[in-house]
Amino acid sequence: MALSEAEWKRREEEEDAEPWYFGMTWGEFRRLPERQQQEIQQRVSQFGATHVGFWKDCSLSKCRRAKRCVGFLTDAQYKAGYNDAYPPCARKEEARRAKIYYEGLCKLFPPADDGPKYDGRKETEDPYQW
Repeated sequence: MALSEAEWKRREEEEDAEPWYFGMTWGEFRRLPERQQQEIQQRVSQFGATHVGFWKDCSLSKCRRAKRCVGFLTDAQYKAGYNDAYPPCARKEEARRAKIYYEGLCKLFPPADDGPKYDGRKETEDPYQW
């Protein structure tokens, strides 16, 4: 079934109102310039890189001094093909990006457990036994 234009617009407005990065909605984030979006994504990845400890062997001295990841990609790194969503300490290595994501971000911000909370009736003594 094809969506009407009004329904299409309603769904888009609903999606734009969803929360996104750092107190912004998805619509606000999407309207930012591309470079600013990438810097916000790198800022989120910096939490994971710090947790994993990539600041210790980072090429940027400001990260080593701060003892946390604070670096952003340079224009040369963007042109060299670095991933836009990760700080420079991830380099161009997929293994380091995976470590930032899985060992850093997923452990810092675990997904919500939406499983059932009720675990059934507790086994007790038989209430019908006198």
